Amino acid sequence: MAHVSDNSAWLEPGNCISYRLRRAARMTAKKFDDALRPLGIRNTQFTLLAALNKMGPISIGALSDALATDSTTLNRNLEILSRREFVKDAPMKDGSSTDGRVRSITLIRQGRAIYKQALPIWRATQTELLAAVQGDRWGEMISELAAIEKASGPSP
Repeated sequence: MAHVSDNSAWLEPGNCISYRLRRAARMTAKKFDDALRPLGIRNTQFTLLAALNKMGPISIGALSDALATDSTTLNRNLEILSRREFVKDAPMKDGSSTDGRVRSITLIRQGRAIYKQALPIWRATQTELLAAVQGDRWGEMISELAAIEKASGPSP
C-alpha cells in the first residue's frame, strides 16, 4: 500500500477524503432516490425501513447509533414514515428502559409492504452500481470505508 508521502496529489483539496465521499454519496443517493421515486420514498427512508425490518422494534437512540445518523435527520425521516403509517412510534415496553420518554420505533404492516416493493428496485440499482465498480472490488471498498469510519470515529 502506498504511503501518503508517495503521492502528493492525495494532499490536494480536490482529493479530500470528506469531499470525495460526500460527492459520491450525493450522486449515489440521487440514483437510488430516482429509482425509488415511483414508490414515493427516498433512499434515506428505504434505509430506515430496511434497518427496522432487520432489527425489529428499537429505540430512536439505538437506531441513531446503529446508522451513525444525527437525531435531527433521523427524526425528520421517521416523522415522514410515521405520517405515511409505515412505522409506529410508542414508549418502550420491553423493560430495557424505565424512562417513559424513551421511544420505540416499529415497522408496521404498510411499512413492511412498501419495503418489500422497494427491495427489488433497490437491488436492481445496487447491482447496476456494483457493475460500474466491478462488484468484486466492492468488498475491498467496504473494508476501506470501515477503516475511514474507524479513523473518523470518536477518540477514546
